Amino acid sequence: MTDGTLASPLDEGARAHRFPIAISWKMAIALLGLFAFVVGVAAMDAAPIGAAVDDAMYVILGKSLAMGQGYRSLNLPETPYNTHFPPGYPAVLAVLWRIAPSFPANLLLFRLFNILCVAVAAAAAANFIASRGVGRGWALGVGALSAISVPILVLANLMLSEPFFLALLLLLLTALERFVDPDRLQAPLPVWRAAVLGLCIGVCMLVRTHGIVLVPAMIITLGVQRRWRDAAVVAICAMLVLLPWQIFSARHAGVLPTPLLGGYDSYTAWWLRGLRSVGWQMIPRTLARTIPETGGMFGILFSPLRGAFGHAAALLALGALAAAGVVAAWRRIPITLLFIAGYLSIVAVWPFQPGRFVWGVWPLLLTILALGARAVFVEGSRWHASIRVVLLACFCWVAVGYSMYEVRAIRNRWWSSIPRSAVDHIVFAVNWTRANTAPGDIVATEDEGPVFLYTGRRTIPVRAFTVMQYLGDTTVDAHAKEGLIPLLRKYPARAVIVYTKAGRLIGNHLSAPPDPLLAPRGDYPGGAAYSVLHP
Repeated sequence: MTDGTLASPLDEGARAHRFPIAISWKMAIALLGLFAFVVGVAAMDAAPIGAAVDDAMYVILGKSLAMGQGYRSLNLPETPYNTHFPPGYPAVLAVLWRIAPSFPANLLLFRLFNILCVAVAAAAAANFIASRGVGRGWALGVGALSAISVPILVLANLMLSEPFFLALLLLLLTALERFVDPDRLQAPLPVWRAAVLGLCIGVCMLVRTHGIVLVPAMIITLGVQRRWRDAAVVAICAMLVLLPWQIFSARHAGVLPTPLLGGYDSYTAWWLRGLRSVGWQMIPRTLARTIPETGGMFGILFSPLRGAFGHAAALLALGALAAAGVVAAWRRIPITLLFIAGYLSIVAVWPFQPGRFVWGVWPLLLTILALGARAVFVEGSRWHASIRVVLLACFCWVAVGYSMYEVRAIRNRWWSSIPRSAVDHIVFAVNWTRANTAPGDIVATEDEGPVFLYTGRRTIPVRAFTVMQYLGDTTVDAHAKEGLIPLLRKYPARAVIVYTKAGRLIGNHLSAPPDPLLAPRGDYPGGAAYSVLHP
């Protein structure tokens, strides 16, 4: 199609009859982005920050940069440097903080930025798919579905870095796929293009470290084409962007007390400490949890029936559609497919709940499924009739299932379920801290981010963040000995505030005779509070 109008992928020859009013592709993309932004605003809530833990930490780091204090965890005593979170997203929040310096009023601006990222991601997804030779109707459909997908709206409402990363990723993938497209390679491309793409990959890595998967994806694809110069330039430029952050992380790594390393030191170091502690068994034990959890999540989202049979059928249907999508598109989107494979491999071996990470690339997963469906409806001649029937049945099963899930989710506003569930304990922790502690006091709390942001009190965690928390082998006594006890010996905290079952068990354990460390101050609907008796 060359006239710049929006056409149906099913009947290119009849486009004038199907679209009597010509709509430019740029206008269609703009309208899609506007639609996604309106949906995001409609789904926005005013819940306090801190429901996802990381969201409050991003805001704290943004505040630190905006105030000129460097990249520091302002909530911790002595405000040490933070090497846990890449600085890309906090840097954007810092700019927004300078524009609107009044907290918590500026949370509205932060949320609007995340919604804008969701809108850009939806439009970029459609443009990316269309740029790879897929029908524009299909591309707009995937973009619109991304805009209303509850997993994406959940991330936008939680004030996390995923929407920003996703917008950058989808914009970049269009350029990366064009760069490696053999049909466009009529002459050697100038080296500056490879350099620019490498720099952009580096920027993605500074927003979310998972972006590093783009480097081997480019090296493999360019290596197959024997474009070794371009592969080297892309890799070197990407690493040059990442190098200052790596130097900063190395200079300030490992200086915190051991219980703080998991939540405030490098993610990579955290994984390696877990590997040293558990041994090689950590990987199969992690896979034994992440794979069933991911499968269960997909079963819930895509099955029209509840129960084991419905979920199993949904997983089989998803697998068949995804396989058809990969077969139909591997020449068109090799970088994207390699990125998804590498990204999901990291998620599988990472001992943490996989849902958030999977949702972070949701439009790409929808794209693979849409390509599988398109293989049935548009490219059916390439498949045997029996395969077409199977794929059609698979498409109907998951389409009905996902539609039912979206209807239930929209009806119950599930995109704000996590913030809603956190309101009570955050409000309790903040109000109790204001009423029972002085401005200079240190508070040990499971809501360390929001307590600092809303009260100004320095905070420390109640538990150490370790691999074993996910693998589930840590006792209450071990939790206390590796977390709260050494932290209370290190920092003169005045109070402990908890809300989880594990936190309450630790509080009760440390307040029991014969040598209690804590004294109960009350068990409330939003949590429990304790006074520290002695360090």
